[in-house]
Amino acid sequence: MSEMQGAPGASVLVVDDDQRNVRLMESILRGSGYRVVKAYNGEEALRLVESDRPDLLVLDVMMPRMSGFELCQRLKGRYETRFLPIIMVTALNALEDKVQALEYGADDFLSKPINKLELLAKVRSVLRVKALQDEVERRKSEIEAANQQLVRMQGFKESMMQMVVHDLKNPLASIMGNIQLIQMQSVEMMTPARLAELLQRTQESARQLMRMILNILQIGKLEEQKMPLRLEPVLLHAVVQENADEMMGLSARDAISLENRVHPDLPAPRVDRELVSRVIANLLSNAFKHTPSGGRVVVDAQRDGDHITLTISDTGEGIPEDLQPRIFEKFVAGDSDSTKRLLHDSGLGLTFCRLAVDCHGGRIWLKSRPGEGTT
Repeated sequence: MSEMQGAPGASVLVVDDDQRNVRLMESILRGSGYRVVKAYNGEEALRLVESDRPDLLVLDVMMPRMSGFELCQRLKGRYETRFLPIIMVTALNALEDKVQALEYGADDFLSKPINKLELLAKVRSVLRVKALQDEVERRKSEIEAANQQLVRMQGFKESMMQMVVHDLKNPLASIMGNIQLIQMQSVEMMTPARLAELLQRTQESARQLMRMILNILQIGKLEEQKMPLRLEPVLLHAVVQENADEMMGLSARDAISLENRVHPDLPAPRVDRELVSRVIANLLSNAFKHTPSGGRVVVDAQRDGDHITLTISDTGEGIPEDLQPRIFEKFVAGDSDSTKRLLHDSGLGLTFCRLAVDCHGGRIWLKSRPGEGTT
């Protein structure tokens, strides 16, 4: 805006069929630091407005084929050029021309013969107004964009809340259902095996619920890098086995084999044990959720130079190709083609995994083919 007020570099299109007038105004304007573009008729001026996008037009009234009035009217009538400032050049004391120029939308006018001081003063004045209009338009565009973003965020927030509530309801309903079953049956009629099964299912649902709640609470901190890492040497075999033991109930019930191939002697990386354990727990839970009965889940780890690559592979339904690039984003859900059911996941588990791995300086990715499982 300050550049427009001071004028250097602003582009002025001079339109006049008299070459002497054009040369005079060009000399005055160039001497004051303006960039001058020239046109000698209305059609040429229209083409230059499209290609050069000048900041200002100095336009003669009397021209053959297309008068200055007609050109001004056409430019002011178009949305793209409605704010393009135009100074009309009229004959001396031609009051009717000046009135008509203003009616057609001209911003100001000059009388012939051209006076240098008057020309420069009016050019500066009109460009200041244009700078203010440009600033208003820019602010307006920013406000409109921000408003649209707020509308999108509101819709996103509502969808997110629905998905999160849906996810939390599932394990909570399981907990309440199992407790209700225990209450409905007398202790004498319930076998120890049946009681142990119901308690185990209740515990699994409680762990799932706690994992979801922790994901929600900690994703914000991880995104803002406000969660301190408690780094220590961690034996991955032990962490994987702890989580595998928790999954054994699901494994036995669904006839899914779960294998820990992480070697006990693998060098212990310095990581935050709790975060890495929860990453493994989230990925194992995800693998079991999408692996059919009789399938297999394998956890492995290999040393790769100074790094360790931990893999969790399943023989499940796989992830649709169009979903794979976005699978670690928040609130991404997909339609499972193999089972023809909607996966009502908020997607927060995989987002947590990505953020937890990122904050360790690592990376997480996947390999998957629909119908052939995921790693």
